[in-house]
Amino acid sequence: MKGFVKQRSEGSSWTAFWETRDPATGKRKQHSKAGFTTKGAAQKHLNVVVGSVTTGDWRKDEPITVKQLLLEHWFPAQRSRSLRPSTLASYKGAIEWYIVPSLGGRKVAALTPADVSGLVENMRTAVSAKGRRGLSARTAQVAVVTLKAATAWANANGMLSRDPLIGVAPPRRESKPMKSWNSTEARAFLTHVHDDRLEVAWALLLTRPLRRGELAGLRWDAVNFVDGTIQITRTRISVNGKAMDSTPKTASGARTIPLDAQLVSLLRSHEKQQKTERLRAGEAWQGIGHVIANELGEPYHPDYFGDRFEDLVKASGLSRIRLHDTRHTACSLMLASGVSVKVVQELAGHSSPAITLSLYAHTTPSMGRDAGAALSASLLS
Repeated sequence: MKGFVKQRSEGSSWTAFWETRDPATGKRKQHSKAGFTTKGAAQKHLNVVVGSVTTGDWRKDEPITVKQLLLEHWFPAQRSRSLRPSTLASYKGAIEWYIVPSLGGRKVAALTPADVSGLVENMRTAVSAKGRRGLSARTAQVAVVTLKAATAWANANGMLSRDPLIGVAPPRRESKPMKSWNSTEARAFLTHVHDDRLEVAWALLLTRPLRRGELAGLRWDAVNFVDGTIQITRTRISVNGKAMDSTPKTASGARTIPLDAQLVSLLRSHEKQQKTERLRAGEAWQGIGHVIANELGEPYHPDYFGDRFEDLVKASGLSRIRLHDTRHTACSLMLASGVSVKVVQELAGHSSPAITLSLYAHTTPSMGRDAGAALSASLLS
């Protein structure tokens, strides 16, 4: 079976034409796809179609819009996969806030790389909920990845004869430079918050590389005072602004964190304080076992920790870092003090030592110099 390409008029776009045969009746039916800007692009598409028709793999594209694909087909399919609530929320937000308003009426089979570029450009000039012009590169990346996943799914499930976005790369995510405190600054901050009600929270963040959600989701049943450990088995996340308990995102995130005597002492003091607050609250107590909770036992929204930390850092007069940078600080200080990369990887919950090395390569050169100097002193002195 052969087809052909044709330009309807001088300067207009090119159209590819081909035929299929109905296996039941034997009748031939002509198909076409228009909108190619060059003859070569139309011919390339035709060659692919002819090959798939010959092998019996060709399927007629479903005439659905981007909005229909996402909301009526692809997203419901994702909801049945038991994905994390935060993952589904990111898909839903990208669909409703960015993709549908920009491309919702576009036929899926007619999508082009230019459409994706237009979507990204619209997001770069949009105004965020906080009034900032230009959404983050991460937000644009999620939107493009979501759209590409949907078109690939439609192709795999026979709704499209080809994936129109198969060669489109998502925008690169801008990586913010990591900041961290040195040991003097970290010690000064912990001294500054010595009388803070959540002193133990800041101590855990700066001495054990916990994530915000891991700290927020930590419960007393995961604390073992006898063995001196805490088990990271839960997290507390924000989904569409609402806090909810969840589980670690990866298998490496579920881990055992060893505690030293000072941290055990801080946790015991915090437990005693919380029991006093519970007696004081009486029937108003709302706690269900979270270690870090308010005076009524209610767990904090994950966003609270960042806001509170920012206020404390500002009051301390130290260099400004984000809450997540306490994790970087803990990892960097451990590596700088000679703790092995493998141990730091396990404490941080990274999936492999390679991830730890890629994040903290700036720390390891000094370790190499110190190790080399020590060996030289041992052998050459």
